[in-house]
Amino acid sequence: MAYKADDKVPFDLSKYTVLPDYIENSVFTSVNFSHYTLTDISFENCLFVSCKFTELSLSSFVSCMFKTCECNLTKFENTTLNGVIFQGCRIMGVNFSNCNDFGFSFKFDNSILEYVVIFGKILRKTSILGCQIRNCDFADIDFRESDFSNSCFTKTTFSNCNLEKSDFKSSSGYTINPFNNKLKNALFALPQAQSFLGYLGIKVS
Repeated sequence: MAYKADDKVPFDLSKYTVLPDYIENSVFTSVNFSHYTLTDISFENCLFVSCKFTELSLSSFVSCMFKTCECNLTKFENTTLNGVIFQGCRIMGVNFSNCNDFGFSFKFDNSILEYVVIFGKILRKTSILGCQIRNCDFADIDFRESDFSNSCFTKTTFSNCNLEKSDFKSSSGYTINPFNNKLKNALFALPQAQSFLGYLGIKVS
């Protein structure tokens, strides 16, 4: 299910002391959700602009966009993320490994990811575009046909990932071990692709 940019109205928080269990087609702007309990609340086709989700447990987001939001130490325990877009967000200290596998899909666009962990997920044809990816750990992930264009990696590891047909041509800073990741038909470009030579025991002068 894809995110729809239209048919949304501002959500009036003043009407509620407790949020309803299901919210759809709504816009939230500059809301600090730390003041709310979101454990059992489902959002569908909603837009969150400049909102904060700090040390919260989240439940379900379907076809939603997070724009210039902060997710710090946010807990994604059996959380549904289906067709979710993170645009211009800062995501720090988050483990997506325990998200609900059903429909699990997201896109990161011009976001900052720090100390993010993803383990054992199917994320084929995922887009992680123009992102700063720092101190992250990606393990046992099916990333086939994914697009990492213009993303910059710092101290980030890929372990036992399937990166076949993925696009790293305009990415930088990555170090990917060709012996414990699948790279068939993945796209790389020089000079960054020289990072593979270290794993092959080759020195170029």
